Amino acid sequence: MGIREEAEFILNGRFGDFVGALNHGPRIEIHGKTGRYVGNNMTSGEIVVHGNADDGVGFGTYNGTIVVHGDAGDGIGQLNKGGVIIIEGDIGDLAGLYMLSGDLIITGDAGKDLGDWIIGGNIYVAGDFETGTNAKVVEPEKEDVDKLSALFNQYSVDASPEEFKKIQRKEIRPFYG
Repeated sequence: MGIREEAEFILNGRFGDFVGALNHGPRIEIHGKTGRYVGNNMTSGEIVVHGNADDGVGFGTYNGTIVVHGDAGDGIGQLNKGGVIIIEGDIGDLAGLYMLSGDLIITGDAGKDLGDWIIGGNIYVAGDFETGTNAKVVEPEKEDVDKLSALFNQYSVDASPEEFKKIQRKEIRPFYG
């Protein structure tokens, strides 16, 4: 869409790839399934999907919030540069690949290589997962639990913040020996 004005869109039905791409301010609420790359390179605003989403949700997101009340495919939050991405369900493989900043929150299970080559930001997951290269699992701190609680209340996410694990980078420069 690439809309730069404040606006709200409520959409019903099935939507293809790149819905909400380049979003810069509007709130987009979708009632139905979406294709790949919801919110691709979004810079601000909100996208809320009431249904499942395909691969690449939040790819390259700079800012703003994306919430999927359902499952999502592979590559969620890759190259996230500062956005908040919440998946209220399960996701596939390679989520958070090369993540630089922001938050990726998964209330269900995640596939293989979660946080592969993560450089910054936080990944929170409540279900089963396998971490990728340069990703380490730590216990969330009180600030993390408070942040999750506030987001869950704001977006009506049915999850308990105390049940999450936190994934962060091991090293700031993992590519150099």
